[in-house]
Amino acid sequence: MDPKRIDKEMHDLEEILAYTFYDISQLARAMRSVLLEKRERDGKSNQEYANDALACLGDTVIKCLIAKHLFDQGNRKGEITGEKIKLENNEVLHRITTEYHIIDYAYNDKHFVKDDPPQHEKVRSESHDPYIEAITAAILLDGGWEKVDRWFQNWLLPKLERPKHS
Repeated sequence: MDPKRIDKEMHDLEEILAYTFYDISQLARAMRSVLLEKRERDGKSNQEYANDALACLGDTVIKCLIAKHLFDQGNRKGEITGEKIKLENNEVLHRITTEYHIIDYAYNDKHFVKDDPPQHEKVRSESHDPYIEAITAAILLDGGWEKVDRWFQNWLLPKLERPKHS
């Protein structure tokens, strides 16, 4: 994949996300979907992608930011838990990824999703896309807690809270 194209696409994605990265490579890392290795665990095949660890970190950050937001609103433990489950789930994150065309900026060694590559060269895209989670971690690593919290409050939270379309 041409590094100049990756750079250009990531700057375009910054506009959608309403966040300007100090280090655009953090965003590129979040959107990269290259199979790193295939391991056997408990007799089962396990594929790991380039952004999986970043997505794992981002998942935790999103849960923390949602909990903080709900706590700041004066919710109790049970209310926080219930609302957090509604807001941060794979279906909601997948909806945001597709609705805001974030998935179009996911790429592998050969193609971006929007290139419409042949089936055997397609970028990972499932009902649980790890991209919002990985982007959240990339923003944390790029700008720190204050920046990721501000981005969460202004960009992600309103999209999480929006009811599903019928």
